[in-house]
Amino acid sequence: MLWIIDDNIEFIPEKNKLSSLTKPELSVLLTRPASRCLVLLLETAHSVVVHQTFFQKVWPDELVQVPTNTLYQNISIVRRGLRTVGETDKTIVATVSRRGFQIESNVKVVRISAEEYHNTAQVEALHEPQDVSDGPDTDTARIVKALARPRRRICILRDNKWPLLHMAVAFLLGMLAVYGSTLLYRDRSVFDDYTLFETSNGCHFYSREDEIDDKSPFQKDKATIIKTGLDCQKYPWVYFPSSNSLPALTALICQKPYDDASDSGCVSLYFRGVTRD
Repeated sequence: MLWIIDDNIEFIPEKNKLSSLTKPELSVLLTRPASRCLVLLLETAHSVVVHQTFFQKVWPDELVQVPTNTLYQNISIVRRGLRTVGETDKTIVATVSRRGFQIESNVKVVRISAEEYHNTAQVEALHEPQDVSDGPDTDTARIVKALARPRRRICILRDNKWPLLHMAVAFLLGMLAVYGSTLLYRDRSVFDDYTLFETSNGCHFYSREDEIDDKSPFQKDKATIIKTGLDCQKYPWVYFPSSNSLPALTALICQKPYDDASDSGCVSLYFRGVTRD
């Protein structure tokens, strides 16, 4: 299953991926919790999803109460992803004060099954925006046509007449794409893909979600950080990678949730000589 948002953004929940329909090479990967938040919003588009529903559906296995700040961080990730892929400042996810969040009423949402997507058959249109007419320019047939059109790719070369020239062009285009994506995402927080894994004595411990497994040194690293005399009342937000492949342990402890756009009052910790196995 996938979703089409405002005739311009494709969202594939299974891949946690947002992509542009007009520029398929423009895409953003969401964190798993952020992806789940977006699914909830789309399933109940134009209706309010209250805070408690997010906590129950997105973090069902948490043994402790997930901080509200964690929810707001993931909603912020969703908003940045939608703005980047949609190349627009239009508000898609609105905040409902003291209640929760919702998809704005003027945002069109279409749900497409995997079979319909591959066969470009009929598409079920859900949650038409309230102030958009049902004229031929807004019906979902246009979405199917857009999906059925050949998608642009960076350097598709089928003529082997000059293979070396084609390879050189492909290499240059690839380098330009990498450079462009670096510029595009340079303002993203380096901790956008960190997830809350544990809350203990008032400290919230964040790490990379794809790095935590039975063999990771997460608990040992956490204990090392705590042994420094960490004051969870003063620095309740702790960010650190947890991987056996790293030669040393580094951590960032903050007075507020880390955000590049504000002063979070963070202090860096660096540990040498820590055994990683």
